[in-house]
Amino acid sequence: MPLPWCNDQRGAGHTFGRYGTNTPDVTLDHISKDGVELAEYLCRELGKKKIIVLGHSWGSLVATRMVQMRPDLFAAYVGTGQVASWMAMVNIQYDLLLAKARRDGSQAIVKELEAIGRPGPTNADHFNFLNKYHFRSLWAPSDQEWLQHLRSQAAELKAREPEQFKNLEDGMQFTGEHVLPDQIATNLPKTACYIHTAYFVIQGQDDIISPTQAAVDYFKCIKAPNKELILIPNAGHFAFMTSFDKFLEALTSKVRPIALARGA
Repeated sequence: MPLPWCNDQRGAGHTFGRYGTNTPDVTLDHISKDGVELAEYLCRELGKKKIIVLGHSWGSLVATRMVQMRPDLFAAYVGTGQVASWMAMVNIQYDLLLAKARRDGSQAIVKELEAIGRPGPTNADHFNFLNKYHFRSLWAPSDQEWLQHLRSQAAELKAREPEQFKNLEDGMQFTGEHVLPDQIATNLPKTACYIHTAYFVIQGQDDIISPTQAAVDYFKCIKAPNKELILIPNAGHFAFMTSFDKFLEALTSKVRPIALARGA
């Protein structure tokens, strides 16, 4: 049975399947404007003045930009796998790899990493660098298990929906290449410390993909009508899936009351 038609982010999934590599304007700015359009539509259709926006990882960049563009549409912002800056991310990840090599007694890797030095703040080869040194082995156990869970379903999904699976893979590759410059340029502590709505971060305490250390440092600079940081123990980048009960509890007990009071 074919999947029902739906809209995905510009350059991804079903939308990539429709437009392919002819998809225009796959940038943070245009994707954020798309998000604002969707928020306007939802407010009209649901008869709401304001809604809550939740962004994960790359989506936290999009959601932050959306709130900056149209704070009047959003009763609250929720970030998870919260991005802060490319420079903070690459520096923390480099330090983690170097510490692991020293901990393991891998002197050859220690010397190699020290010789390479910290990745430059505009180093687009950072992900290849991480793969070379098996960065994924440092992920939180819950993230590794979640990734394995996804992989275990891939063959079945590919067999059942080969075209959609191809759109998923090709769209991810296409979008990743196009938005990388925006990711590298990201420095939210410099560009997004003033948020004109309620601001929440619900973060896995052990996230090293969008490092929690950087997210906490960024949170400290935030000026917002309300703000709260909730760290979920024993969870990483995919806390909203691997610790969904705690994540949902934070949404309902922390975010919802404030959002309702602000017009959601």
